[in-house]
Amino acid sequence: MKERMTMKKAISVLLTVLLLLGLSVPAFAASVYESEQIPTGSVRMIAHMGYSAVAPANTLPSYIAAGESDFWGAECDIQRTADGVWILMHDDTVDAMTDGTGPVIEKTYAEMMELNVDVGNNIDQYPGLKIATFEQYLDVCKEYGLHPVIEIKENADPEYMDEVAAILSAREEKDMFYVISFGREICVRMKTLMPELRVYYLIGYEDVSREDIDFALESGLDGMDIHVFLPEDYVKDVVNSGLDVFVWTIDDLDNAERLYNLGVNAITTNSLTQEKPDGNILQKIKWFFRDVFYKIKMIVKTLIDKIKS
Repeated sequence: MKERMTMKKAISVLLTVLLLLGLSVPAFAASVYESEQIPTGSVRMIAHMGYSAVAPANTLPSYIAAGESDFWGAECDIQRTADGVWILMHDDTVDAMTDGTGPVIEKTYAEMMELNVDVGNNIDQYPGLKIATFEQYLDVCKEYGLHPVIEIKENADPEYMDEVAAILSAREEKDMFYVISFGREICVRMKTLMPELRVYYLIGYEDVSREDIDFALESGLDGMDIHVFLPEDYVKDVVNSGLDVFVWTIDDLDNAERLYNLGVNAITTNSLTQEKPDGNILQKIKWFFRDVFYKIKMIVKTLIDKIKS
């Protein structure tokens, strides 16, 4: 009887510990996706701003979560502070991500460290969460074997690309790095500074043309990172060009399978497995009409081309 009571007590303690761990660490899927059409390991899965479905985007917890899942890579956005420190932040201002206000470029790193990240999934589990530096992000990626996919913002000053190149060149895992940018001058500059670096031209879905593909090829870039809503014929043109093809940002299996079947090599996602947050209804409406207008635009363009021919 005494041994039975001891065993029950031990089990009770164990369950209590597991429960506490479950409350303190957000649950996330060990498997990035489950699809009959996409064989496991056949496409590279990239965590958009880290595993942002389970932790605040562009923060160290989101990259740790990505590393503890089975993502191949983790995408980030980098900005430069007034005193030349590269940090992780999507926007040009700190307003959306933190409890502060003002342009990133006007704040020193010390001033950045006075701010707290106050938005993102499960933010309540990370009180006092700080902005991460570019090098801290690289450290996490190295620890977990993630391929860093680094977005350099289009409005970044190309003269500072030597700073980014110096950070990457100094690291032993440099063969893991991928740089993406909407900025053509930035893409060319990074490829010139580091010929061995994989550089991808990042495009949206408005006003795209074959000329975008030609630019990437003629500039000696390694690939293109294209938007999920691009027409299938355009996607096929990019795939058939011989460039490596990433696609952003896919959060549903239907589109993941569709783009995989078109031949893309990597899929950037917030999550293909987690329940999605409701989000802002106004943003949903904005995206809906943006997509509708794009489809109308493509239909009109096709009709005009047929009439001309």
